[in-house]
Amino acid sequence: MALNHGGRLRVASARYGIALDAWLDLSTGIAPWPYPVPAVPSRVWARLPEADDGLIATAADYYQAPAGEIVALPGSQFAIQALPKAVRTTRGPARIGVPAVGYTEHAQAWAMAGHELVRYHDLAELEGIAVALDHAVVIQPNNPTAEQADSDTLAGLADELVRRDGLLLVDAAFADCNPGIHTTAWPANVLVLRSVGKFFGLAGVRLGFLIGRAPEVACLQAQLRPWGVSHPARWIGCHALADRDWQAAQQARIAAGAHALTTRLETVFLQQAVVSAGLFTSVFFDDGEQAGRIHAALAEQAIWTRLGDNGRWLRFGLPGNGTAQTRLGAALETVAERGLC
Repeated sequence: MALNHGGRLRVASARYGIALDAWLDLSTGIAPWPYPVPAVPSRVWARLPEADDGLIATAADYYQAPAGEIVALPGSQFAIQALPKAVRTTRGPARIGVPAVGYTEHAQAWAMAGHELVRYHDLAELEGIAVALDHAVVIQPNNPTAEQADSDTLAGLADELVRRDGLLLVDAAFADCNPGIHTTAWPANVLVLRSVGKFFGLAGVRLGFLIGRAPEVACLQAQLRPWGVSHPARWIGCHALADRDWQAAQQARIAAGAHALTTRLETVFLQQAVVSAGLFTSVFFDDGEQAGRIHAALAEQAIWTRLGDNGRWLRFGLPGNGTAQTRLGAALETVAERGLC
């Protein structure tokens, strides 16, 4: 079953009769300032990828994780879909805790692999039910609720799950905007997903990483041999993960952009909960139809946002440059003038 995600501008263009290049796409949470990829040498396009090209060593330094526990992926989505099947093969069907509101591909993948879903609404609830679970998924920070677990909470969950030979999967696709998740000292039952697409603005490269020591890591690695990640993606990843000056500048851009966006949305949506995780800011509504009305009103002005699966939240990605910020501000003023806020 296809799930609803950000992007899909061609669908929006057809629905609202607005040209594709006229849209301001704020639906994905991908940084609007992509890493400036150098010209890729022709030899990179012409040759097959090689495992000893330095990518894993560079990723180990960036993520502060042991190189021997890192697997390069053609996007973290690969692991989201493959891990539940690997767990079913190695450990059998299980009860898996997944966020009630969060990236829905996790829940679908575990259900399709034959596992029983137990949905939790926040981390406090997950801690309370962990004793009755075999495995759990934590999105760090959660997309779209922005909830984040501290190290003690994650360690406590891992300790509870290991009693039943259970895994804790931490999806850290948006974690680059915050102090890093260091996996060196984590228990062997913790698996961490990282993405190059979000913070680096390189979603089209399709590069991510799985970090951990559980048997399922080797299982996924075997599925990816011999050439699971393209040579250009690996080459670009090496440059982006090693460029500390650009990363520092990106951190500053995202922090400033997130502050400006959150402040603007708090001003417009005075009665709603507004939360930020750096690369996106979400607005949660009590009225079951209000989010949909605002989503449509913005779309009529060629502003594309992410409407929640339950129809009760809107997620805004960073608008980027001054022109985009002005467009969003004007569109929000129109929404407010129509009494939709």
